[in-house]
Amino acid sequence: MGQQRAHQRWQSEWRAWTVGAVALVASLTMVLFVFRQQALVINAGDPYDYGRIARGFLEHGFDRLTRRAAMLYPHLLAIIYWLGGSDFHVQILQSLLHVCTSLIVFAMARRLYNLRTAFIAGLITALHPMLLRYVADLHTETLLAFLYTLTVWQAVRFYDCPNVRNGMLLGSVGMLATLAKGVMLPFVVAYGVIWLVRWQRQMPGAKYALGGVVAMFVTMVLIVAPWTYRNYRVSNGRFVLLTPGTADAFLRGYIFTRLEFATLQKPPYIDAENESNALFMRIAADAGTSWGNDEVDDEVNNGRVMKRMIIEHPFDTARKFMVGWFTFWYEMTSLKNSLVPATLALISWLLAIIGLRRAHTEGRPSWLLVLPIVMLNLVVAALVPLGRYSVPALPILSVLAGFGADTLLERRNQRVAASNRQINDILTSVSASP
Repeated sequence: MGQQRAHQRWQSEWRAWTVGAVALVASLTMVLFVFRQQALVINAGDPYDYGRIARGFLEHGFDRLTRRAAMLYPHLLAIIYWLGGSDFHVQILQSLLHVCTSLIVFAMARRLYNLRTAFIAGLITALHPMLLRYVADLHTETLLAFLYTLTVWQAVRFYDCPNVRNGMLLGSVGMLATLAKGVMLPFVVAYGVIWLVRWQRQMPGAKYALGGVVAMFVTMVLIVAPWTYRNYRVSNGRFVLLTPGTADAFLRGYIFTRLEFATLQKPPYIDAENESNALFMRIAADAGTSWGNDEVDDEVNNGRVMKRMIIEHPFDTARKFMVGWFTFWYEMTSLKNSLVPATLALISWLLAIIGLRRAHTEGRPSWLLVLPIVMLNLVVAALVPLGRYSVPALPILSVLAGFGADTLLERRNQRVAASNRQINDILTSVSASP
């Protein structure tokens, strides 16, 4: 028995090391050799000026509230620059975050399913082109993927032991993910509500969950409070919980989900972006201001139009949401580079459905993985559902896809075993005949 356990531990360890090594080699290869040479996606390095924002923090502090400046990512860059680092050091850090994401996926799949699923899911994550694409430049997606995967992993641990300590840990990592991007918040809130319902109904495993859930929400409030207070001070007494820009994203969604952009007949990041910007300029002009001077003012102006669109155009709003449910998984800058995420998402979901059917039969708690994927898809579909916003969900989907692949391998092994038994039975009957 002891030797068997040692062998199993060795099997798990070498596979985990393999997943980590593959993720590290793949990410460093992207950073050092591939990204600057390819022309499939823009390789400008800092397309959204996160580096400039971070250096601005070091020069004059946080003195202007914008949706990108208020995110966690430029603060992380500012720390790296303050320590004397460069963009290359950011790329190395993002490579390490990719490794950590792959290893968390391995641990999560190992806990929920089995070792082979963990190995498959870890390798899918380590080699996923959509995840590797954002390692090499200053995009927030690598940090988001890591924090969201870590949050889901902590949610799995809370499921195993719903106590105060795990509640505080979940609240901490969940709020860090939320500070990285506000669309992460609904999953954590929905997860807490589910546990409150389970506790109220006295469901198995939820007897002592109340303290853990309360600890989770209290921890989240304590972490976000200084962030929100800073926003309040910088914006001259206006309340902004996380970042401005929700109404901006919501209105963009009407344009980015139109047929010509959803089917990539026109390039979304050019034509749809220009049309969106023209819309915001008109909204600002109608309000007697200039768009882009103050994003908090823009949020107020856009918010009025957003409410009017929801009330006066409910069917167009519903169309936007339904189309966005799908464009979330594929809509990139062009038809050519949208085919990659679309194909990978389709394959992953087909495998995930196979895995979910087996998980349901075996009574495994796969809702722990389905919930964060669905909540992120739901929230982003209501805003501006572009393909890169699905990146945080991809490691979680890889776990389900890995279990689907494991299911197909198991079925193949069963067929091979059944065929071998039939052959042995035939040989036995032949040898026993006179």
